[in-house]
Amino acid sequence: MSYIKHLGHVNAELRPTKYLEECSNSGALSNGSGEGSIALIVLNSPVTDHDYFRRLHEHACFRVYADGAANRIYELLTTHHAGLEWTEALRSAPPDVIHGDLDSLDSTVRQRYEEIGIEISEDPDQYSTDFGKAVKKVIQRLPRVQDVLVLGSIGGRVDQGIGLLGELYREQKLRLPAVRLWLFSEASVSTIVQPGLTTIHTPLKKGLITPNVGILPLYGPAVICTEGLEWDVKDWPTEMGGQMSTSNHIVENTTNIQTNNDVLFTVERAVNS
Repeated sequence: MSYIKHLGHVNAELRPTKYLEECSNSGALSNGSGEGSIALIVLNSPVTDHDYFRRLHEHACFRVYADGAANRIYELLTTHHAGLEWTEALRSAPPDVIHGDLDSLDSTVRQRYEEIGIEISEDPDQYSTDFGKAVKKVIQRLPRVQDVLVLGSIGGRVDQGIGLLGELYREQKLRLPAVRLWLFSEASVSTIVQPGLTTIHTPLKKGLITPNVGILPLYGPAVICTEGLEWDVKDWPTEMGGQMSTSNHIVENTTNIQTNNDVLFTVERAVNS
């Protein structure tokens, strides 16, 4: 038996490819009734891969477009469904609500979503971001939520990317410890691995992820053990400014991570997955 098996029981099992797969339940609820357990938040950043967006949208039972994200999805849908009337294009993937301070929402986009009956709600609080506002709306409307899928960019401005990773930690660690947050960026799927032993299912043969993986100590120094990577480590100190497990490679169908502090697990998404 390998050394990591002696470190304690598995306290979490994660499947980062789950929401990249086709949704088996095409009748997923989208009525804002508080039923279901999966929410999608779309942030105001470029969205150009329609199939990627569609899969996330279909897995969710409650969807929030955060302020200017509605502009991005409007452009995505009307471009992808160029042969359809705009009403049909928007109804192909409607949100349950467009929510935020609404300072970025285009007036024409707002009018057209209102015309097809989409709820638009405003939170004028200038001390919270659209991401924070969207998470709050999810909790209000989907009280039994278990997974929150966040479609957003960390490839633009450095301050906004780091800010998003900080907010991900705040919501996951401090406010919603029973909820799993997943960040789906342009190229990666990321989530926070909490202290203890976590098994992460990483089936490369499905073609949804690549072997490229990182375990980043963004939230303070950690000591980690890994199993299932090309360069496994044992009782390995990692911290910003010190040694970090970046550009590692998955070699097994499962990856085990033991850590004494929160770390960010990130795996590269395969092209067109």
